[in-house]
Amino acid sequence: MHKAYLSRPVSDDAIICTACQRQCCIAEGEQGFCGVRENVDGVLYSRNYGHLTAAGLDPIEKKPLYHYLPGTQTFSVSSYGCNFTCSHCQNFTLSQVRELPATYVSPEQLVEEATATSAKSISFTYNEPTITCEYVLDTLRLAGPAGLGSAFITNGYLSEEALRELAALHLGAIRVDLKAFTDEFYQKVCGARLPPVLDTILLAKELGLHLELVTLIIPGYNDSPEEIDSMLEWEVENLGLAVPHHFTRFTPMYRMNRETPTPKETLDRIFLQAKDHGLYYPYIGNIMHAAGSQTLCPECGELLILRAGYVAKIPGIIDGCCRKCGRRFEGIM
Repeated sequence: MHKAYLSRPVSDDAIICTACQRQCCIAEGEQGFCGVRENVDGVLYSRNYGHLTAAGLDPIEKKPLYHYLPGTQTFSVSSYGCNFTCSHCQNFTLSQVRELPATYVSPEQLVEEATATSAKSISFTYNEPTITCEYVLDTLRLAGPAGLGSAFITNGYLSEEALRELAALHLGAIRVDLKAFTDEFYQKVCGARLPPVLDTILLAKELGLHLELVTLIIPGYNDSPEEIDSMLEWEVENLGLAVPHHFTRFTPMYRMNRETPTPKETLDRIFLQAKDHGLYYPYIGNIMHAAGSQTLCPECGELLILRAGYVAKIPGIIDGCCRKCGRRFEGIM
């Protein structure tokens, strides 16, 4: 175990964990909601610090991140555990457990392994990285000087303190799941709340982090035209038009394995709704969708990035600008 410094004592034997928005008050010998942050003799420890259950190369597009180092490989790493209890979790074998066989990899070893590959970045992904945020922070201190970017793939429940720490260490990109736009969905399906996620998104924007959003569309749960309109109105008002938003197809999984996969027609309709609200970069994922996978210049319509699955080619960007009209591309190349 490793000391978890995102914490503060509240009594001789109780500690508040400050890594995520739950702010669990953890008594001696107990664990937080996530099950991996434990009070031992009045000190908070991370039980899964550096304990990796997966590590390997992925296209950055798989995260999905379309505007951060497009066309490159990222070194994806995962531990176990989560601070949500999503009934539809696509990675439930990693996230909905409190312990798994894992290999200890120090931040130094991780950066060394990543730099030995073709990766241009390290992605903390698959399970929720917030619950082992100290490991992420310790890795970022080494990754930047080694020439590696970084991506934090999150449900958005990290605390303001944690997010500011990540930003101070020059986190490259944060990709936030905006799972729905009703608090009822968050409470019933995820065991969480919507407002803290919105707070995280707003703070990420304020801090100048590269931000992308993902919404997994589940028929009958978060796909109504009215809910999507409300989400898009909030997004345009608070984030502007240029934040990439990925709307992805649901596949029955975990406790929701008897639900219906998302019809293509629903994704078509949501893509058009996003366009009608003025979003520059709506995308459709987990399904072949020609219009919803390409990046076009909002000014002149030039094809900037061509994608086929997770393979990306960049015919339309020169020195960070549209090759046709010269408009600067909102992304990190």
